[in-house]
Amino acid sequence: MNPCGARDKVGFGRDWRRSRRFQLNGPVPSRLPDTQYRLAPALGLRLVGRSLVSLAGVVVLATLLGLVVDAGWLVAGIVTLVGLVLVAAWAWYLLKRASAVRLSEQGYDVRLLGGVGTTSASWSDVSEVAAASPGGTPCLVIRLADGRGTRLPMPALAVDPDVFARDVRRRVRDAHSRDADPAGDTGADPGSDRS
Repeated sequence: MNPCGARDKVGFGRDWRRSRRFQLNGPVPSRLPDTQYRLAPALGLRLVGRSLVSLAGVVVLATLLGLVVDAGWLVAGIVTLVGLVLVAAWAWYLLKRASAVRLSEQGYDVRLLGGVGTTSASWSDVSEVAAASPGGTPCLVIRLADGRGTRLPMPALAVDPDVFARDVRRRVRDAHSRDADPAGDTGADPGSDRS
């Protein structure tokens, strides 16, 4: 019996043609996808709480207005219902959809966080990315070439601080490596200057 007979080879060839191609390395993406980082749930709930306190103040004013114009509780009731619907929509947006930081191939954009400094910049403008703890709060500090900067408090984001820092540093590194002229190439042939 011949284990390498023609019948075995033909069968193997057909199976091989039907199978998917095996490839060790997949295609390398040409650019990083945009990433968005959401607010930490605790910060989102704090913002919703502030909205509820503001609504309570507006309801008190509406109650006083209703008493002055002799409309009774009608004005306060309408303001309360509309306010609760708006606060519920705001809470849903903050906790489910809102992004606090957006990282794209061009740069970063910070939303919903106050007191962070510069809220958006290009990666090519970034001179340094460093970790800091002002006041005991861990932050990622992005320093720009013109002296401005962004201080992102890590407890405000719903992400592991190390994952976020690696993403930012990789984007800065990629932007600066694209901007750098490889080996000072001016387009001239290096052998053309020889006499």
